[in-house]
Amino acid sequence: MHCVVLISILIPAYARPEQLAEALASIAQQDRSLIGEIIIGDDSPRSYWASNQAVIAASGLAELIEYLPSEPSRGTYPNQWFLASRAKCEHLLFLHNDDQLCPGALSLLANACASETDPRVKLWFGTHSIMDEAGVVDPERTAASDRWFGRQGPGATRPVWEWCLTESIPSNAFLVETATYLQYMRGEHDGNVGDWAFSVRLANGGGWARFIGQVVSRYRVQAGSVTSAGRGVDAHRAYELACELRVPPEMEAAKRKRFNRYMLVVAVRYARDGERMNAWRAFLSPDVPWRERFSLRSGLVLSMLLTPRPFWLWALHYKK
Repeated sequence: MHCVVLISILIPAYARPEQLAEALASIAQQDRSLIGEIIIGDDSPRSYWASNQAVIAASGLAELIEYLPSEPSRGTYPNQWFLASRAKCEHLLFLHNDDQLCPGALSLLANACASETDPRVKLWFGTHSIMDEAGVVDPERTAASDRWFGRQGPGATRPVWEWCLTESIPSNAFLVETATYLQYMRGEHDGNVGDWAFSVRLANGGGWARFIGQVVSRYRVQAGSVTSAGRGVDAHRAYELACELRVPPEMEAAKRKRFNRYMLVVAVRYARDGERMNAWRAFLSPDVPWRERFSLRSGLVLSMLLTPRPFWLWALHYKK
């Protein structure tokens, strides 16, 4: 079948021009007939702009690229929303500036989309390899990631709520209808878990997604990512979104088992944001195992909740 899918590739960028160069090199290996445009939203400090522009000029893709630096910084998900709002093609694909597409990835995703026979399917995704900061793929970590996120076996089509129960839809390198992404992308309390929030809203909207069962990208794990630096993942917002996820009654237990594992972490995040009542509810949740309830960590969280917030906030700032 002749593929007629035209894709807007959206790259939210922050610093690391050398990794942006690698991301663009991976795009340059794709079938150019599938690429309608490439939009780069540069959220870096101004000092990085010239380096990123030089990378673009040397990429061989400059005629396809619209470069949009922002000052002040928009933030991770507002930057993605901004890029999506500018997409001109009917389908879009996000690629973080520190990740890479595998050779032939766009063709795999576009052909799956063009061949789709189920009108309920709005999103197509594959699996990814885990690589380190130097770009070296870690097979063991990749296999563990595939197991945990349910990205194994042959291709399959399922309602998004099923994919959500294993958090299978990745944070980038998936293909999605632009109108669908625009409809479900934005939430007032997404924090830094906007990719999970999008999946939950798409699930609750009745969306379906197709897993193509092949590796399409390389995902970089490194210091300075959302999950390893700064404020860390907004576990309390992820928990709230999991609570909002609508699943059949017989799957509620599975949902609780998957998403209520770290209630002490959720309690700490609520406390740090000044939501003391929510912090207490999380701390007293019946989903906290008794062994964990009497652990040292639990005692530290309890002391945090019993101490006036300005004192331990000062201690955190002092330590930092």
